[in-house]
Amino acid sequence: MNHAEGELEGSRLQKAVETIVMTPEAATKLVDGYRATFEDKFKRKPESLEDRRRIAAKIIGRYSKLSAAAGAATAAPSVIPGIGTAVAVLGGGAADIAVALKLQVDMCMCLVEVYETELSSEDKKHLAFTIALAGSAEQMATKGGKAAVQKIAEKLVYQYLRGPALVTIKQLFKRVSITFTQKAMAKAIPAGVGVAFSGSTNYVLTRVVGRVAVAVLAKDVK
Repeated sequence: MNHAEGELEGSRLQKAVETIVMTPEAATKLVDGYRATFEDKFKRKPESLEDRRRIAAKIIGRYSKLSAAAGAATAAPSVIPGIGTAVAVLGGGAADIAVALKLQVDMCMCLVEVYETELSSEDKKHLAFTIALAGSAEQMATKGGKAAVQKIAEKLVYQYLRGPALVTIKQLFKRVSITFTQKAMAKAIPAGVGVAFSGSTNYVLTRVVGRVAVAVLAKDVK
């Protein structure tokens, strides 16, 4: 793949994902539901770091299960909105990776809401995209145990967070796109699975991205 093709594919993937991700306002509403459930159960607001970790764990569990069910060809649009749009923009196979990334960005949007309530909507969105994409890109590119990959991904996220947000997000989409294309060309992805490798791989990938997000975000809590 040459530079121009990588640029094109990355920008198409970015367009598809940005079209179908949830809004920061929708993430706030979803997280408010988890906060309300917590208050009902424990009779107090979830303010400590440990309280936030409890809510974060629920969110990661939710999105890992959704991700396991994802696959543009099989998932019901009512379960994961945006699949039709992703297929229209990218075609079937690449739509799977757009849907997988959408779920990881949605999850990170909710996790940002848990830990960074004071940020503007735009900053929440940029932070969620950067964490989700950097965490996912590192795992797709790296061979190794989960713990090692998670540590590498955390360092990568910190590096990317120091750069200009919009440029960084564009670079990350390009990186994910090129890595995925290389794996597909190398037949590293089982036939008939599309991107999403498999439901179990999606599940694990989403959980690790969630853990990377919490590790990065929790360190910012004073």
